[in-house]
Amino acid sequence: MAAAAVSGEAYKYVVVGGGTCGCVLADRLTEDKANSVLVLEAGTGKHRDKNIKVPVGILRLFRSAFDWQYETEREEHAGDRGIYLARGKVLGGSSCLNAMLYTRGASADYNSWGVKGWSAEEVLPYFRRSEGNRNLPAGDYHGKDGAYSVEFVRYKNPLHKLFHEACLQAGLPTNDDFNNWSRSQEGLGAFQCAQKFGRRVTAASSYLKRAMKRKNLAIETQAHATRVLFDGDKAIGVEYVKDGEKQVAKIQQGGEVLMCGGAINSPQLLLLSGVGPADHLQAKGVPVVKDLQGVGANLQDQPAVTVMSDVGKPISITDDIFKKGSTKVRPSAALKWLLFGRGPLTSPGCDHGGFLKTKADLPEADLQIRFVPGRAETPDGVQAYRNIGDSGQFNSGVTVQVIGCRPKSRGHLKLKSSDPFEKPEIVVNYLDEQEDVRTLVRGVEIARTILAQDSFKGTVTKEVFPGPSTSGEQSVQQYISSSVHSANAIAGTCKMGEGDDAVVDNNLRVKGLKSLRVVDTSVMPSVPGGQLASVAVMIAEKAADMILQKA
Repeated sequence: MAAAAVSGEAYKYVVVGGGTCGCVLADRLTEDKANSVLVLEAGTGKHRDKNIKVPVGILRLFRSAFDWQYETEREEHAGDRGIYLARGKVLGGSSCLNAMLYTRGASADYNSWGVKGWSAEEVLPYFRRSEGNRNLPAGDYHGKDGAYSVEFVRYKNPLHKLFHEACLQAGLPTNDDFNNWSRSQEGLGAFQCAQKFGRRVTAASSYLKRAMKRKNLAIETQAHATRVLFDGDKAIGVEYVKDGEKQVAKIQQGGEVLMCGGAINSPQLLLLSGVGPADHLQAKGVPVVKDLQGVGANLQDQPAVTVMSDVGKPISITDDIFKKGSTKVRPSAALKWLLFGRGPLTSPGCDHGGFLKTKADLPEADLQIRFVPGRAETPDGVQAYRNIGDSGQFNSGVTVQVIGCRPKSRGHLKLKSSDPFEKPEIVVNYLDEQEDVRTLVRGVEIARTILAQDSFKGTVTKEVFPGPSTSGEQSVQQYISSSVHSANAIAGTCKMGEGDDAVVDNNLRVKGLKSLRVVDTSVMPSVPGGQLASVAVMIAEKAADMILQKA
């Protein structure tokens, strides 16, 4: 078991944030016994909680103690609503409460970054090194020996087959491997997920678990970082609060502070530390260490809406999990998972889906479809699933989540005050760009087309959301504005690159400062068209090599 921090001791590396990237770095850096590493995690260390281990437990994790429970400011183009953003507050971070989908995006996503060392060809070895694929053979695009286990979901619901048949009937392309970069990402099929024997795999259960056996790793949970400490332009440590007491973690000569807080926490901590737009810092009473205009800018997220219909037969996932009229899990479902790692409890919710182009001339798919063999009770889609067990509402249904996977809209993150415990101002600007709206409008049309195919006749009874009265482009746009929510792909707020708007260079070093790097999804210049957990793992794997090689 990793030790707790020792007061006054200096470490070679202080990792701020024990989330997805922080866990990978903790493992890779401690492989060398000469490296002492301290991980500071603001959340809990209970990454083995049953609701994390059981994939369908995702229903219970949102807005829980494992979640930072962020919310945007009122979004102008989203019905003047604040939008909930789920972010992991536990060792393992958001890999503990995401949908587990293992999709990297397309090779063109990485080439479009235009950053030296980060082309598709240059990042692919780190995807392969991290991946432990249990279904697909090792080769040019997959690894089998990596720490991050990947497999097809082991739950089969009759609605999955109907969905697949409906996609064929609608003339939509299919794809049996979304991560094979030798061909287009476009098509629909079964997702692979970060699971092993039907159990959720997190960065904590894979990377950190083995690192915790090493004596050169220390971990502090419930340790809220308040600022990075500097001597001139050089980072020398991190100030944090634990049990109400202010403490300091120092780095050794030649050591580094590695910021792994994610695309919300990392820019916030930089700003609190005096690194960011000088005028903003001065307005908040924060002494300026380095004027970097890009800190907190370029914020982006994938917008999502749902199309939901009732099913006239008790064959949805909630029927498989819960006793009729009860909130208790069926013993058969529990035993299938416990003994064999199979059954409905292995489902992350959205087991099937894929990527589609809303216009034929697009270079890459701009739309992601996720099919859920169940019904959410509100237009907020997957955000509502966690309430199912409490509400007693077990109407059978199907949900198609429609996601703009390569959004054009950009927002920002700023401080509300110099108080490190006050959540920052988050403005995503959902639907600010008309192209994002058009993508979702077309996505709703496609989802409706799928559910209207012959394979669903006699099964799908009526549309619940948007509902039959929502017809015509203007009406659909109004529905999208009133119900758009986050697909939890927050990125970009510490952009990597060479321009004046960049925060870190291609080695992830904060520009103009020494002994400080950012290693998380905030460094992405743009969001890849997929889910970010696998990308975060890749970034951390690549960063570990850079750090150890003193790049």
